[in-house]
Amino acid sequence: MMVLRELIFAVAAKTQGVGELEEPLKWGDRAYVTSSPRTGSTVRIAFSATRRSVAAAIICGFCTACTFAPTAMNSTPLTRDAVTQFLNRFEALAEKENFDLIQDMVHDRAVFRFNDGDFVGKPAVRGAFEKTWKSSAGVKKERFYLTDIVVLSVDQNSATATYTYHWEGSAEGKFFRIQGRGTRVLVLEAGRLQIIHEHLSRFPKP
Repeated sequence: MMVLRELIFAVAAKTQGVGELEEPLKWGDRAYVTSSPRTGSTVRIAFSATRRSVAAAIICGFCTACTFAPTAMNSTPLTRDAVTQFLNRFEALAEKENFDLIQDMVHDRAVFRFNDGDFVGKPAVRGAFEKTWKSSAGVKKERFYLTDIVVLSVDQNSATATYTYHWEGSAEGKFFRIQGRGTRVLVLEAGRLQIIHEHLSRFPKP
């Protein structure tokens, strides 16, 4: 499912006239639809536990039927590139400061460890993100992004990666930049790649 998801974003980015993609839930499935401009048709993807496969539902422009394209789980292995794309996509969505956009990318039993404490479970992680967004409401030209991503390990169902994080912006007319290091552990369950652990910390003082 993760490989198919990244393929949708890659094709959209390279196709002229396709607007920015949104990722809502429709009929209980992950869906992809353009927000601005409103072009094309909705694409839905879903995992079938009984068939152990992922299917894409696409409404074509010439009939009212949906075309299903099943993809076996074993034919879409987790790759280092998919992990890197997932991490960057997570940050791009998180910049919109709406946890609903990233909640499916966070595991229900996730443990996020920040400087101000440990946050266990998705509700606690949501609270931590929303508290951070609220406290930075006065920051202008805010950016949070990752560099130096190193995928340490990847197998059929999990991956680990380290990176450098950057938080920068302008507060009270003064520019600031904060950097640190991070580690994320990802798991692939039911065709969905999710963060089950994140640990952020500042660089040690020289």
